[in-house]
Amino acid sequence: MSVQVDPAGFQALVAGFLATRGSANTRAAYARDLVILGEALGVPEGGEAGPSFGVEDNPAARRAAEQMSQIAPGWWQNWRDGLEGRQSSRARRVAAVRAFCRWWSRALALPNPVQDLRPPAAAARTQEALAREVSALTPAQMRRLCDAAASMPGPLGLRTHALIEVLYGCGLRATEAAGLDMSALHLDDPADPYVVVLGKGEKHRAVAVPVVAREVLTRYLATARPELRANDVTPRPGQQKFRDADAVFLGARGRRIGRSDVWREVNRAADKAGLVSEGVRVFPHALRHSCGTHLVQAGVDIRYVQAHLGHASPVTTEVYTHITASHLRDDFDRAHPRARRAS
Repeated sequence: MSVQVDPAGFQALVAGFLATRGSANTRAAYARDLVILGEALGVPEGGEAGPSFGVEDNPAARRAAEQMSQIAPGWWQNWRDGLEGRQSSRARRVAAVRAFCRWWSRALALPNPVQDLRPPAAAARTQEALAREVSALTPAQMRRLCDAAASMPGPLGLRTHALIEVLYGCGLRATEAAGLDMSALHLDDPADPYVVVLGKGEKHRAVAVPVVAREVLTRYLATARPELRANDVTPRPGQQKFRDADAVFLGARGRRIGRSDVWREVNRAADKAGLVSEGVRVFPHALRHSCGTHLVQAGVDIRYVQAHLGHASPVTTEVYTHITASHLRDDFDRAHPRARRAS
């Protein structure tokens, strides 16, 4: 069953909805997910979004909303079941559509067509599926990555080393590391160093800083950061937005690095460590996964790991226990005489 929704009206609704989201990363994620819905509704990607205000008085927006409100539940279920990708990605797309439709149905006083649409059923996750979902490096691989970063020369090299130690030691997301401020650092007490991180949902959390990460970060702040900061001789447009003077991690021009810069530096260190040539997947979130996995493997309480990583639900953290259990089973099968299969 094919459906057609007014393209201009749909784009206006999307623009209005995204304007209600506070985080730039949240807006970008919702926008990507709603592009997939738009394609299914016959809306071409890249159309004119129009203003993000006055949706209630926009005839095209109301027309598109009325068209969507009349789509049968079966269509929405078929759309959900036809989504591609991992179960977590498909569930996120359904959640985005539910939030989108709930917003315009309330704004325009129209029926919500996806009120009863549930997320896609989660298939049983095998060990291989969990390994793909949680791309954690081994402790030996992490040592190689940190050693490679430590060998990078100059102030930028020390910056990258400190960045990688903080990403791994504190389990930060790439956006959290890029957004880290000097005013959020509390490193003076060597017995209790911590940083205050602004995470998902604009929530703050205090994160303990391991000894090695504190040592490298302190060295970077004392020697490399002042040198990099001195390179910012011409303030850029939107200086208040970026707050370069308060940024912990700076680029060559003395300005706050972005999320893409974090990705690039992690990849550069991984390449230098020889991990890329070995086919190891290394990216900022893999360092966060490595932090959670290694803490659980070391016997740290799952509730502490949840607080350290800033997970809203312990269910999210429990994936590390599954990975650890899988590794333990493999070790058991290799080591225990009664666990070996007869050849």
